[in-house]
Amino acid sequence: MGRIPYEITGISTSLFGIQWQKKDTDRKIAHEVIIFLEDRRLLFGDRHVDDEAHCVQSAIQIRAFITEQLKRHKMGRELCLALKAMRSACRHFVDVAGPQGENFGYRMGPIGANRFGLALGDLRAQMGFYIATIATQYKIEVDDDLSTILPPPPKDEDGDPSWLPGFGGQQGDS
Repeated sequence: MGRIPYEITGISTSLFGIQWQKKDTDRKIAHEVIIFLEDRRLLFGDRHVDDEAHCVQSAIQIRAFITEQLKRHKMGRELCLALKAMRSACRHFVDVAGPQGENFGYRMGPIGANRFGLALGDLRAQMGFYIATIATQYKIEVDDDLSTILPPPPKDEDGDPSWLPGFGGQQGDS
């Protein structure tokens, strides 16, 4: 049976009441992961030809670090799922690249696409999503370099479906 990721922080009287919050251990684990990722240039900054093997090694190191966190710590379901998804994104990048990045090389992919750039963009987008999720959930600040891969925050108008046909405009326009 899984561990409950909450802890009791207070008990009320006057009939009964309990205050609770997410366990701090999940926040500490999430903070450690983000600090580790802040030093991984694979996730941000310019990449150049000949960086493929270094990037693959960095993805392997990220994957190993996350696996170690999953082995060492008991954590809540949400954090566990986010870390597993991040590990999976790294595994996919390595699988596409080949062990030393030889699948990237100087060759272009279908229709002239740069395989390395596409795989790196995919990795960064996935990692950015999960880093943003973790940082928001556990109220962790992300440094400026790593924050460049985070998705933009939602805007007020993002929740307004009026731009979709049938959502907005005049009622009764049949």
